[in-house]
Amino acid sequence: MKIRRENEAMEDALKNVVCPPCGGRGPGREEQLRHLQKLRAQNAFLKEKYEILSNYLNQHEGDSMPNVDALPYNHGPSTYASTSNHRPALYGSSSNRLPESSSLLRGQYIRGNINSPPQPRKSLLEQHFQPLSQLEKIAMFETAEKAVAEVTSLIQMEESMWKKSSIDDRLVIDPVLYEKFFTKINTNGRPESSKEVVVVQMDASNLIDMFLNAEKWARLFPTIVSEAKTIHVLDSIDHRGQTFSRVIYEELHILSPLVPPREFVILRTCQQMEENVWMIADVSCHLPNIEFEFASPICTKRPSGVVIQALPHGLSKVTWIEHVVVNDNKVRPHKLYRDLLYGGFGFGARRWTVTLERMCERLFLSASVPDIPNNDNPGVVQTIEGKRSVMQLGERMLRNFAWIMKMTDKQDFSQQSETNNSGVRISVRINNEAGQPSGLIVCAGSSLSLPLPPIHVYDFLKNLEVRHQWDVLCHGNPATEAARFVTGSDQKNTVTFLQPSIVGDSNKLMILQDSFKDALGGMVVYAPMDLNTAFAAISGEVVPNTIPILPSGFIISRDGRPSEGEIEGGSSTLLTVAFQILVSGPSYSPDINLEVSATTVNTLISSTVQRIKAMLNCE
Repeated sequence: MKIRRENEAMEDALKNVVCPPCGGRGPGREEQLRHLQKLRAQNAFLKEKYEILSNYLNQHEGDSMPNVDALPYNHGPSTYASTSNHRPALYGSSSNRLPESSSLLRGQYIRGNINSPPQPRKSLLEQHFQPLSQLEKIAMFETAEKAVAEVTSLIQMEESMWKKSSIDDRLVIDPVLYEKFFTKINTNGRPESSKEVVVVQMDASNLIDMFLNAEKWARLFPTIVSEAKTIHVLDSIDHRGQTFSRVIYEELHILSPLVPPREFVILRTCQQMEENVWMIADVSCHLPNIEFEFASPICTKRPSGVVIQALPHGLSKVTWIEHVVVNDNKVRPHKLYRDLLYGGFGFGARRWTVTLERMCERLFLSASVPDIPNNDNPGVVQTIEGKRSVMQLGERMLRNFAWIMKMTDKQDFSQQSETNNSGVRISVRINNEAGQPSGLIVCAGSSLSLPLPPIHVYDFLKNLEVRHQWDVLCHGNPATEAARFVTGSDQKNTVTFLQPSIVGDSNKLMILQDSFKDALGGMVVYAPMDLNTAFAAISGEVVPNTIPILPSGFIISRDGRPSEGEIEGGSSTLLTVAFQILVSGPSYSPDINLEVSATTVNTLISSTVQRIKAMLNCE
């Protein structure tokens, strides 16, 4: 208690610190963070200038010193929004020029290509790990065997170990029986457990391959897995060669800037149990010198996993068990998402299986359909290659949009004080890789609660008859559907090209939109494109991963409270809105005022949210 009182006294002193020269109040943490962001941006700008000048001098040794500002540099496209009279900013936007041939050969787009401003610590994805010693491997194999045995027991003990939740009738582990048969749960943590069964449209061998490959794993669950990396591959000690183990780092998130990600280093083991039946078991493992975002992991994965059974006609039956222990003393859940997390919907088995089912349907339709089905509206897309290109571009847009919800180094410029609104979070990054426009990008996100079922909010955002009343890209004019492709068994899950009817606009644009809904909510994500970029995507002659897009959109989620009556997804919705703007092109100037950019994107989000709430009668 004495230490706690001293700590509180020091915190109060820090809040009231004064500037020695003038005696005024010192800069707050938010102001310090914004100043730090500006310094990082200036540093990146100076490095870029230095590299340009060094390359020039190497090529023209002995010549007179050139003016760096006079060196040629291609700038980005025209603007849709502006942060000042002199420095344009793009709301969304893809470039009006395709990447040069060199960038077309950079390979597949991955989220890791999006560079954030320099960080105080090296990302875990960039860390190098020493090979495991023989003793460490033996210990991990023993841990893997215990995890497989525990998951097997949890699946077999149907009646005794599992009970129905008092909140929503989902199956959860009985903690008393669990501690009787297995390890005692950490009393400092809150257990989360759940179990689901689903049949998916993917054969077992491909499914197992995607579980064991970290990049494919992240692609299969783009709205849950924000980062994944295989750290170690362990040789099998099973003489039959039927057991495989991996040490994998994964970062899981809920699509809101209000909820911090969960980080794990897990030991993943795949073992064939019998003919046409495989088990993949996960359990947290300890590695030295691991630097998480927090001082220590806020959650630990108890033995969890899936049982995959091969079925006829390329189908698979998946039984999913999720069991983690969360230390809420590290990071308290935001009140908007408390019910969702405590109710088990945030990271529970239901979310994994719902996402798995939807993504398997999408991947099947994207790769296997030889022709355009009748329920599609091909419109301006006339070839199957064009359809595949548009669907792949939409999938990448969804992955990209989900990734930005991490909002690294987010800052709070909250302008609103409503109890059901989170204010606006701002994040800044510099991008110089293919897949997004190059330059300084400002992202802003805000989450709020609406007293409407998720399906009502989803249908409203998809309604083209009223879109022009809230979407600034339409400039107040109605938008029409230029092409539509269904991406799943639900006809409302589509990727669409929209054409705003902007009269007299010589620089016409199209809007690529990808949207889906499921049992837990949905997403509506879109990005503007100039006609040249859109036609390149439609033609199917350009690799979709090289087309630069900057998506914005909405994440729709149930609030985690028990459903009333037969309303699909519950009676209330958690809505997250996120917009991105390109503040400057590749030749970024350190004189750009980030405060002005933050104000621009804050105004954009605030006005859009207010229009949507008014139209939904939720003011």
